[in-house]
Amino acid sequence: MFFTQSEQYNVMVSGQSGRPEQYPVLETYPELLFYIQRNQNINTVVYDVNLMQGGILNLSEPIKISWINFQNDGSQIVNELNYMQKKLAFGYHFKVISNELIEFRFVSYDLMVFYLAKDKTGRFRVYTSLEDQNIELEIIYIYAEDLGVFPQVKFAEFYGLSTLCKEKFYKKLILQ
Repeated sequence: MFFTQSEQYNVMVSGQSGRPEQYPVLETYPELLFYIQRNQNINTVVYDVNLMQGGILNLSEPIKISWINFQNDGSQIVNELNYMQKKLAFGYHFKVISNELIEFRFVSYDLMVFYLAKDKTGRFRVYTSLEDQNIELEIIYIYAEDLGVFPQVKFAEFYGLSTLCKEKFYKKLILQ
């Protein structure tokens, strides 16, 4: 059976409205690159640039990944990812292009290419291309259903800024 894109969207994610408005928005800080939130809970996977002394990019591990676990009392607990989370879900493979440019892909979805590079102000950011637009990535929201051992991702939402005009950018990517 064939679907138009809108019919396919309605069939696959009927009733799912995307990233909930009440999810926390992280305050920006110099090392923050982007973060991932999921529909299972508000806990957040954070990707930070890994700089050595003097602001030099650590080429052996350019991005540090951690969890922020939000507690009922409003406090936060920050943990590193465990081995399985790094190897199967939130980790990345990378290639050094130069001392200030890294190409990387997620281990769980290697069809998209991302780049870690400095912006015009000298701060490291993550860039990718969606809908023939270059974007500066801020948030990824993942909607997955628990069907067996591993969750099945239904869609991913990308939030960021268009690098051309610095306007907000949004794209929902339907996954099958």
